[in-house]
Amino acid sequence: MPLRRFLRAYYAYVFLVDFILGYAIYTAYFVLSGLGVWDVALLFIIWSVMAAIFEVPSGALSDHLDRRWLLVAAPLIKASTFALWALGGGDFWLTATGFLIWSFSGSLISGSKEALLYEHMEAAGAADDYDRVLGRDRALQEAGAGIAMVLGGFVGHFSMTAALWLALPPLLAAAIIALWLPDIRKRTMHGGGTPHYFTHFAVAAREYRTSAGLRFLTAYLVLGVMLFWVLEEFDPLYYLAVGMPIWSFGLIGAAAIAFLAAANIFAHHFAGFRAGGWLFPLLAGLCLIAAGLTNSAWLLIPLMFAYVIAAPVRILGEAKFQRLLQGASRATTISALYFFHCIASIAMCLAIGAVASQFGVVTAYGWCGAYLCAIALWGWWRDRKGQSAI
Repeated sequence: MPLRRFLRAYYAYVFLVDFILGYAIYTAYFVLSGLGVWDVALLFIIWSVMAAIFEVPSGALSDHLDRRWLLVAAPLIKASTFALWALGGGDFWLTATGFLIWSFSGSLISGSKEALLYEHMEAAGAADDYDRVLGRDRALQEAGAGIAMVLGGFVGHFSMTAALWLALPPLLAAAIIALWLPDIRKRTMHGGGTPHYFTHFAVAAREYRTSAGLRFLTAYLVLGVMLFWVLEEFDPLYYLAVGMPIWSFGLIGAAAIAFLAAANIFAHHFAGFRAGGWLFPLLAGLCLIAAGLTNSAWLLIPLMFAYVIAAPVRILGEAKFQRLLQGASRATTISALYFFHCIASIAMCLAIGAVASQFGVVTAYGWCGAYLCAIALWGWWRDRKGQSAI
């Protein structure tokens, strides 16, 4: 398949799999249905624990089987999460089951999607453009979520349950489009045979054991800028804390996502800016500190800037991660990165939930900023030792 045709199907898949109207309201839906902030934090911990359990085995499954069929199955499984939440009415255990299902579906996509993209680009002789295409990937992901959040905010204003049900059609469409995402490894696997399933675990472990750069990059991304993947789940609670009405959630999220999408698209322009690996997280941390100063809607501005400033490091760091990989079990090793992220997310959710319960959600964001500044200073120190995140 020509790379251009593959990318068209790939971009459509990325857009649709996160075109979820329920994203705008599901955290607020839980709280308004009777769950507390600490309950929400526990749900995110369950999500992270289950994602950690599923992540590496699903990555090895992707390396062992045809990646396309995992990408077909994932959105169909994810759709059942939102159906269950719509039927559950805020019940804690039904909500937790929904997160368990979502964790499994997410693990099928993570690792598989990035590995499939890199392999197609490498086969077409375009691997050097991976960071640029990955930026577009993340931008379309954000755009899909952003447009859906605008619609979801308005739909949720009238019926939160309807916003959850409307997550199903785009996920069904994504599953159909995934049929046009072939796994090109099949052309080379027949001659040499297929490795044993558990061989992929050993290959990934060897990658980490032999590459100090891979170990540093994983630690820096997981403990640093991937914080925002955890923090975004608490953003609707931040909106509530600063007095924003529910109908505005989608608009706020869409505005932030529009800037974030632009940052993702242009991230590859910073590929030669080595100091950005620690400077951008430092500036993002300072913005979070500002966002945690008081309960003011005006502080949504530095909160948005924090996400935007940190974005290039995530894109360029993940692209560098791909280039550092030498073994054939690419999806398994990528899934290991996300596994470590899931483990770190548990501690982050516990910390954010504890601070938010004791001092308020807004204050918790300020402490997250102080933490990120400390990680950025560690990155500066490692940069002086010759290890950079980008």
